[in-house]
Amino acid sequence: MTDVTRNYRVLDLGCAGGRNTEWLAKEGFDFYAFDGSRAMIEKTRSRVEPFVGRVEAERRVVEGKMDDLGAFQSNFFDLVICFGVYHGAQSTAEWNRAIGETARVLKPGAHLLMTQFSPRSDPTGNGLQNVEPHMFMGFRGERRMLLLEPDELDAWMLLHGLTPIKPTYDVTAPADEGGTRVVVNGFYQKADS
Repeated sequence: MTDVTRNYRVLDLGCAGGRNTEWLAKEGFDFYAFDGSRAMIEKTRSRVEPFVGRVEAERRVVEGKMDDLGAFQSNFFDLVICFGVYHGAQSTAEWNRAIGETARVLKPGAHLLMTQFSPRSDPTGNGLQNVEPHMFMGFRGERRMLLLEPDELDAWMLLHGLTPIKPTYDVTAPADEGGTRVVVNGFYQKADS
């Protein structure tokens, strides 16, 4: 563990079962994790407990919604990683609140590394149904998802003071359900002001 690692505060937003959080803990980062599922929180806590103990695991791994990061003070994190979470927003307002909260908890000059599905995704091979601007159905369980293309994602992030620092790009991969998923990958920096 280096001083840089120990002093670099990272939030795994939407940590799910804690795979990334475990790696952060193992490498000695000043990590925190956040997820909306009680079961995923417990799984993540059990994965990081060997590195930080039970009390710290409970303090660092928190349950809540992506659009309310009130558990964390403003300008707290050097990096937020958020893989496949934001597109689960059920409305444009929820998506914007989630990005706004992420921007709030990032330190000036800090980074967001994230992925989100594109509307070109077709996980079942039956196509997606556009139910309102940027909102689609056609994923497992017929849940609604807010989907954006790389240029749209960049434009929306800029509204929250998050600027792309590498070109935002997409990757197409087979989906478990027989279709394809198009994943948009973005790396953003919060304005220094």
